[in-house]
Amino acid sequence: MNQTQALSDDEIDELDVVLTSETMPDDCMDISTLDGYFAALALNPRLVMPSEYLPWIWDMGQGEEAPEFASLEQANHILQLLMRYYNSVLSAIGNGNFAPLFYTVAQDDGSEFFDAECWCEGFMRGVFLFDGPWKEVLEKHPEYLAPMVLLGTEHGWDMLEKCADEERVVREAYESIAGVVALLYEHFGEQREGETRKRLAQPGRHPSGLPGDVVGMHHGRFKAGCDEECPCGSGKKLEECCGTPPTVH
Repeated sequence: MNQTQALSDDEIDELDVVLTSETMPDDCMDISTLDGYFAALALNPRLVMPSEYLPWIWDMGQGEEAPEFASLEQANHILQLLMRYYNSVLSAIGNGNFAPLFYTVAQDDGSEFFDAECWCEGFMRGVFLFDGPWKEVLEKHPEYLAPMVLLGTEHGWDMLEKCADEERVVREAYESIAGVVALLYEHFGEQREGETRKRLAQPGRHPSGLPGDVVGMHHGRFKAGCDEECPCGSGKKLEECCGTPPTVH
């Protein structure tokens, strides 16, 4: 499977169904939250490895709860969808055509209102978890993150409760997000190039850290025999890899 191939609409729907199913931890991200989370990771000039970010997809609050898959085949399939989704977000941001994935809410007058709260919450989770390069933005350019903070943090929600025209403010915030993402991509340009040069200088490392890297299903539980191949791509048997206590590849 080509790990850089963008997900189809049906595959995005499939991934959302799985992420919101009863087999996932209660605090698992939904597809809009995941989209925001991946946007923050893609903007981060430091490469965040799958072994670092996957646990927080399953358990957004603590990064500890594990998903349970019906089979190794399903686990491998979902992992591939996640890798492709991340790569597509990274590519879209780099190409300047990123469009955040918001839920839509139909209004009484027939119009649509976008619910960007989940997306912004996922984005800010990615900021706070891997905050190295974000500290400077929060301190010197808080306006770059203003719409995400407003719609995706408790502080922002408290501010909205005191707002006289909340609907207008929310609409203006989510309409500015795509432009803010483009601005942040430009802001991190020099740092991103520096990090890429470092990776290129490391023997045996794929410069992008994307296709070709081996990733693991952190804490994943599989209803399958231990003699089957682990879905993380290591080539080892399950019992020698992710079927043992938490493994980072």
